[in-house]
Amino acid sequence: MLQHFNFDKNRLVLGTAGLAGIWGKVDREESVQTILFALESGITHFDAAPAYADAEDILGEALRQWQGSTPFISTKVGKLKSDNPDSVDYDFSPDAMMRSIDQSLNSLGVQKIDLLFLHDPTGLKEGEAQPAIDFLQKIKQDGLVDNIGIGGNYGQEFSPFVEGGGFDYFMGFNRYNLINQQATSEEFIVLDKANIQKWQASPLYMGLLGSKYHAYQEARPEWILENHFQLAENAHEFCLQNNIELPALALHFVMQSLCIGKVVVGACNMKEIQSTFNYLSDTNFNLNHLLRTYQNSI
Repeated sequence: MLQHFNFDKNRLVLGTAGLAGIWGKVDREESVQTILFALESGITHFDAAPAYADAEDILGEALRQWQGSTPFISTKVGKLKSDNPDSVDYDFSPDAMMRSIDQSLNSLGVQKIDLLFLHDPTGLKEGEAQPAIDFLQKIKQDGLVDNIGIGGNYGQEFSPFVEGGGFDYFMGFNRYNLINQQATSEEFIVLDKANIQKWQASPLYMGLLGSKYHAYQEARPEWILENHFQLAENAHEFCLQNNIELPALALHFVMQSLCIGKVVVGACNMKEIQSTFNYLSDTNFNLNHLLRTYQNSI
C-alpha cells in the first residue's frame, strides 16, 4: 500500500539531476521507479535539463509507464549535455536551442514543453542574451512552450534583461534557505516587480543543511562562505538541542516561505526522496515556533 505523505504537493517540484547521476552513479531503473513513486505520491511538477546527463530520457521513460495525468514538465536550453555538474559548455544560438528543444520533446515524449528555462545565464557571452531571449519569446508565441524562465542565478550582465525579457518564472539556488536569505534584498525585488514567479532549488544548500554537513565540516568547499558555514553549525546545534533533524527544519523553512512559489528538491534514489517526503510530513513538533525561535537566535 502506498504511503500517504501529509504536505502540500503543489508546492513541490522534483528535480531529476541527481536521479540522472549528475552527483554520482545511480541505478537507472531505480531512478525511473523513484519518479513513478513521486507521481503516485501526488507530485505534479518535475524539472529536467539536457545538461543533467540522461535526466530527460529517464523522466521520459517514467512518463511512458505512468498511467495517470501528465505532470507539469520544465526543462532547459543553452547548457549542453554533461555528466559533470561543473561543466561550462554552452550553446545559446537559436539553431542549437531549437535542436535541444526537439531532442527534449523526443526524450520526454511530450508534444510541447510546459516551462522552458534559459539555463545558467552566466554562461552567455557578450551579445548573446537578446537573441536568445528573442528566440524564447518566439517559440512561446508559436505555442511550442507555454512558459519561459530564467534557469539559475544570474550576474549583473543579465540583470537588464530580467524585467523586459518576458519571463514567467525564475529558478534560483543557494541564495534563499535557512541560513542565507540574500536573494530577498537583491534579485527577489526585481523579480517581484516584473511579476516573475519564483522557484527555489537546493533548499538544503547543496547538502550543507543535509547529508553533506559532516563532509563539508572536514573540507569546506570554496563556494560556502565562512559565515554561512558558521550559521550552519549554529543551526545544527539548535536542532540537536531541540531533538529535530537539520534537513527537516531547513525544508520546512523554505516550504513555509510565502515569497517562494515552489520548492525544487532533488534525490539520487528512492531512499532520499522518501526521507524528503517524511521530513515534509513531520508536523509532530511545533515547526512555526521552532522556526521563529531559531531565527530569533541568529
